[in-house]
Formats: sequence, C-alpha cells, structure tokens
Amino acid sequence: MEEINVFLKQFCGRINEMTPEEIKAHDEEIAKLEEKQAQREKLERYEKSGVPERYFNESLDTYKINNEMQATAAKAATNFLHAVKCDEFKSLVMLGNAGTGKTHLACAIIREAGGKYRTAPDIVEEIRRAKSFSADQTEKQIIDYYSHVKFLVVDEIGRGIAATDEKYMLYQIINARYNTRKPTVLISNFTKADFLKYIGVAAADRLVESGDIVEMNGESYRKLRRQNEAGRTEV
Repeated sequence: MEEINVFLKQFCGRINEMTPEEIKAHDEEIAKLEEKQAQREKLERYEKSGVPERYFNESLDTYKINNEMQATAAKAATNFLHAVKCDEFKSLVMLGNAGTGKTHLACAIIREAGGKYRTAPDIVEEIRRAKSFSADQTEKQIIDYYSHVKFLVVDEIGRGIAATDEKYMLYQIINARYNTRKPTVLISNFTKADFLKYIGVAAADRLVESGDIVEMNGESYRKLRRQNEAGRTEV
C-alpha cells in the first residue's frame, strides 16, 4: 500500500504537466501495483489460515487430473469455490483413500477464497485444553469461533483417538454453520456410508441437503504425481 501511495503522490505533483499517453501509462502502472498488493495480501491471509506449509504453492491449476474420479473432484471443488466467492451457502465433503488429493483441493479453495484450515483432532485438542482452569478461551468460545468463520475446512475426520468428543464437536459446528449458512469442507478417509454413520443422522442430513459428497478412491494421487514428475525429469 505504501508503494502505491508514493506513486500517487508523485503523480499528483505533476498531473498538469503530463500528456494523455503518460496518464494512461500511469493508470496501467497503478493497476499493476494494486494487483501486486492484492496478491501479497492473499498470500499473507493464506499463510495465516492454518494450511500446512507443503500446500502453500498448490492451487486448482496445479491439481493434475489423471482419471475420471479426479476430474469429478476438481469440478466439485471449482463449483464450491464459485459458490464461496458468490457468498452462497454450500457444503463439500471429500472422502476416500489417503493421498488422493482431497487436502490439495481444499487448500486450493482457501488460497482463492480465504478461510481457515484445521484438522478435527486439533479442534478436539483445543476444546480439551479449554476445559483447564488456566485456559484463555472457553469451550463455547472455541465452538463459536469455528461456527462463524466465513469458510472452514475440517480435515482428518475420524483419525483422532477421542471419537466421542470429535463427534460432539462436529455436530455442534456443522449444525451452527448450517443455521448461519456458512460454507464448509469436510475431509475424511472414511467411505460414504461409514462417514455418514460416524457424524450421525442429524449432521448427515444437513450436509446432504446443502452440498456435494465426493468419493475419491483409487491409486494415490501423490504417487501418480511423483511418477509424472519423474517422467518429465527423465525426458
């Protein structure tokens, strides 16, 4: 922003002396600086979103489609991103084997739309710590925070050891976000049937009503990507 302000001050000091061509060139330079500033702010938000560092350089464009399953998942992620940008209410659940690109797509959505990334075990641990006498936040404050974030990704559902606490947390957050019409992405290695059973009937009904459930089973996306990159290197 400071770079833009300096440029504008220089412009204002000599605007009466400038030709139409110089004014046009100035406007184009301002547009470039504003775009650069916007990209810098987006990156800063991304780095504060909780997205794992290994996904910092990933986007929808870097998601390599090798089969129909991945094409379906990429389309669902693109449609979800469009809904978030248009302030529409939508949910997206991505299920399936580890390494199939679920987290990649979710982080790519955050990269474009902003939001928060957390794993279910991390949220459960935050709530557990909140129950101690020395905690800075109460359990209710933590649930309220994740219930009202503009866009939230909850990853690794079902991988923690505190299943009962996790199910309770998920219902509270899913229900609150459904009632306030906040977009949410949920990620798990469960099958669809096991996932819906795990989160319970009430939460499942809200998710099915408000969005898409995409199953991403098959060969590891990470493995295929490494093979493709190795092939390009050899060529």
